Amino acid sequence: MALNYFSKYKKEDLYKNVQEVYKSDNRPWVIGFSGGKDSTVVVQVVFYALSLMSKGELTKPVYIISSDTMVENPKVLKHINEQLLKIKKSAKDLELPIHVEKVMPDIKNTFWVNLIGRGYPAPRQKFRWCTDRLKIDPANAFILNKVSEFGETIVVLGVRKSESATRAQVMNTHKIEGKVLRRHTKLPNSYVYAPIEDFSLDDVWTYLLQVPNPWGADNHDLLALYQDSQGECPLVIDQSTPSCGNSRFGCWVCTVVQEDKSLKGFIESGDEWLIPLLRFRNWLSDNRDNEENREKKRMNGAVYLVGDDENKRKGLGPYTLEHRKEILKKLLETEKDLQHPNHSEYELITLEELKEIRRIWFNKGDWEDSVLTIYEEVYGKKPKWNIEKNEFMESEDIQLLKQLCIQEEIEFELIQKLINLEFEHYGYKHRHGILKEINRILNEEWLHFDKLTGEKYANQ
Repeated sequence: MALNYFSKYKKEDLYKNVQEVYKSDNRPWVIGFSGGKDSTVVVQVVFYALSLMSKGELTKPVYIISSDTMVENPKVLKHINEQLLKIKKSAKDLELPIHVEKVMPDIKNTFWVNLIGRGYPAPRQKFRWCTDRLKIDPANAFILNKVSEFGETIVVLGVRKSESATRAQVMNTHKIEGKVLRRHTKLPNSYVYAPIEDFSLDDVWTYLLQVPNPWGADNHDLLALYQDSQGECPLVIDQSTPSCGNSRFGCWVCTVVQEDKSLKGFIESGDEWLIPLLRFRNWLSDNRDNEENREKKRMNGAVYLVGDDENKRKGLGPYTLEHRKEILKKLLETEKDLQHPNHSEYELITLEELKEIRRIWFNKGDWEDSVLTIYEEVYGKKPKWNIEKNEFMESEDIQLLKQLCIQEEIEFELIQKLINLEFEHYGYKHRHGILKEINRILNEEWLHFDKLTGEKYANQ
């Protein structure tokens, strides 16, 4: 498209359309901001449109939300944080009804808590468990909160029809005839407004490089981030959004794609301090399907036998507890080795995540309190939290219990589960549901593997 596409008239026409939609009702706006090119255009357009309105017309709030997955690419996270601070300050100075918010996954659903704590295997295209937990759920929770408060919301996104045929089809499917807004694919009482839906890629960059950034940023810096990249990772509110793995604006630990062009691109551009991250990411991806690192049963105790359907037969369980310990140690070593250019420490995993992993591992039977042991081994000191090392049983007692289990031909994991269940209900006057839980544990499929295998082949 011609470079003079955004003439003064066209820009004013675009702003006028945004103003008309804004003034048409009292529903608040929620704008998804990833810090990338498309979302920057949307926020910039809305910023200008509101700035040109009178104070009396600015009657409803506009929430700019940014998803922090807690595993963001460090350079991109720095860029996003800087943009959010400038947007917030500029909106306040101009007295615009713009509120800047960050949405993050619940501590029980972060990437490391799921992968290291629960043993979820590193994500793949057919098992992208990360998208819901890290992006969709936090963003949707914020939107639903505003629905509860205001009755309805309008989600403003930087989606464009020219991105892909699939994207155009999804957008057209939910379009309301004769209306600017679309029905949201999942969220009740929510509508989607896409002010730049007809923009081409050239339009996006032409606008960004010709129109000054209203909150004082330099869009040429954004262009520099995009060199050798394949796009951004937008605010994700449904599964129709593609993986961000090929993007400059995705998670640094993404294993959904075969090659992480994001980290590799930054390193080739001179950010060699990121090499430990790429090395860890590749190691995690390479070890994902190693059978020795995976349990032979699923989290619900189910065991898949040879002869089941193809998908089940190939299905491995979560990472073993031993491999989870190996991952945690390697992650902390990577964190320790990460030398930021300004010599500041860079946190790859938070103390709150370590606490939650510690809790999950204890319930799994890690009575040795391995999280603290691993942390002290890597850093040579205890983590800065008010929790003392808490061994449920002395190591000698654990070894003795293991020997007794071998002698009596009883699975040690079974005894661990039963003892943990008793510990969980200890002190309660009414231990409601404990018998049901005992029965469930005793009837998990993996405990009866030999019987199941015998029945399987007896019927063939």
